[in-house]
Amino acid sequence: MKRTIKIMILFVISQTMAQNSSTVPKWFQKNMEGSIGTWIADNATYKNESEPMTSYAMDWEWGVGKSSITGQLYGYIGDKKVGPFWEFRQYWDFEKNQGILIQYGMDGTVGIGPLKQISSNETELTQKFTSPSGVSNVHGHRSTLSLNSFTSSSFNINENGKWVADRSYTWKRAKKKASTELGALSLSLNVKDIKTSHSFYKALGFKKIDGNLDHNWIILSDGHSKIGLFQGMFPNNTITFNPKNVRQLYSKVNKTDIKIVMKTGMDKKEGKASFMITDPDGNPILIDQHD
Repeated sequence: MKRTIKIMILFVISQTMAQNSSTVPKWFQKNMEGSIGTWIADNATYKNESEPMTSYAMDWEWGVGKSSITGQLYGYIGDKKVGPFWEFRQYWDFEKNQGILIQYGMDGTVGIGPLKQISSNETELTQKFTSPSGVSNVHGHRSTLSLNSFTSSSFNINENGKWVADRSYTWKRAKKKASTELGALSLSLNVKDIKTSHSFYKALGFKKIDGNLDHNWIILSDGHSKIGLFQGMFPNNTITFNPKNVRQLYSKVNKTDIKIVMKTGMDKKEGKASFMITDPDGNPILIDQHD
């Protein structure tokens, strides 16, 4: 029995090592990394009564563990978003040792097939599409990807394997809009004795995630809420927000009648920075970017 267990353990270890020795090719990894983001293509050439889309868009993001990417294709009629029409997943199939792109249509049609490299920045995709009624056909795509744009040409593939040109689009990467969200909300408490306060909140289930008691400040969390304990640093308890773009928020607030009572790091283009305002009842609000 022990010998059997040892053999099983060795088998599992050998399989794990074999899996870990398999790596995604650099070209495929680069293709996935370059695809992340939002892409827009004008549809003026193909727009008609039955296809009123003025443009199409695709959103691509990382899947779990950054081992695959997922996407959606949808349309726009003017500024109105329509769809999505297709959902995608692109991944490396280690058993077949090839890239795979699978997509699902809004009517239940499924397309799947291999993605291969045909030049340094050009790929070719061949997919078999099967509708819910069981009807199948084969389509191909050839794409050339650059930093902020890529061209994609689609083809119908007949029974003889001949590629017949269908459509071609030039996709442009959409610029990211600067976020003006306030971010996570927490409370920064002005405490008399930080060690006593720490013990109190620790008993409620909070754990320290940042800071130093000897430096008179710590940040606590219970997994849902955050509380900062500060001794001798703030005159009052303070509402705190942690945005990703504090400078964008500062510019926005600075154009209003709201008085900014304190600011740090605003003379730099990036990195840590913060500013403070007060609400109409005098409650301090700290807007603090950590990195």
